[in-house]
Amino acid sequence: MRFFLSRVAQALVIVSGITVSVFFMLRFTAGDPARIRGNLFSTNEVLDEYRRQFGTDRTVFQQFATFLNGVIHGSLGNSFRYQEPVTGLVLPALRHTMLLGMTALLISLSLAILLGTISARNPRGLVARASGVLAIFGQSAPLFWIGLLLISLFSVNLGWLPSGGFTSWKNLILPAVTLAMNILPSEMRVLSASVKAELDEDYVRTAHAFGLARWRVYFVHVLRNACLPLLTVVGNDMGMLLGGAIVAEVVFNFPGIGTLALVGLNARDYPLLQGVTIVAACTFVLVNLLVDLLYTVINPRVRLGGAT
Repeated sequence: MRFFLSRVAQALVIVSGITVSVFFMLRFTAGDPARIRGNLFSTNEVLDEYRRQFGTDRTVFQQFATFLNGVIHGSLGNSFRYQEPVTGLVLPALRHTMLLGMTALLISLSLAILLGTISARNPRGLVARASGVLAIFGQSAPLFWIGLLLISLFSVNLGWLPSGGFTSWKNLILPAVTLAMNILPSEMRVLSASVKAELDEDYVRTAHAFGLARWRVYFVHVLRNACLPLLTVVGNDMGMLLGGAIVAEVVFNFPGIGTLALVGLNARDYPLLQGVTIVAACTFVLVNLLVDLLYTVINPRVRLGGAT
């Protein structure tokens, strides 16, 4: 319980720090949203009216007090561009991004477990060599280039899958594979190294000596212990998934928080950008908290708070 409460307190501090930083950085560096909303021929009176409508005519600290009061009451403000509550815009987009991210994570974990385990058992085999090439490609190729390559191959040339939008499950495949390629190399390498270390443990030889089935030794005992380091990588990968989602969603025109953040940035939509940042930060912190708590489920030898 002490560990859980300390992690929750750390999460609150991190999210609060990110929220305050983003609020003031936007005000000082993002520019004037009234000029984006207007045009080259807008008079000063029109621009002042936009500033009054947006609330940017007040001091930064007055704006922050208003924003903080809204957060306390569960409101993230109204979008400058859409003139709608930010919560109603961000939450549907977050569902799409989480669906995309979880699909990519499922693809990457499935490939990492399969290829990492086979590579650990036969380090000089064909699968191990192919996995090494795949890892180098996924780690070195830019995310947007992988997306454009997949669109060119599977949408333009073969016509098997749609190139963008989100109307059916088929629209998930290409962006999810693109994101999965971004996180697969680290997961595959960590799992392969962890499986190799576990295969040299005494309990594996003992299990074989007692006549346990080979599949049971690998998948019930070895893989369960080897997945503990992988959990840490998965927690860190959530940040890469959220960051990579911005690129993938723009490339594939996918309606997630990445596309929403880009629209907010182009419009200098302070409330929308703040809402996207707060929701993304909360999601990342929550996932890492769940990963920490899952340690004891996968490996009972780990005790929270350093107890043994």
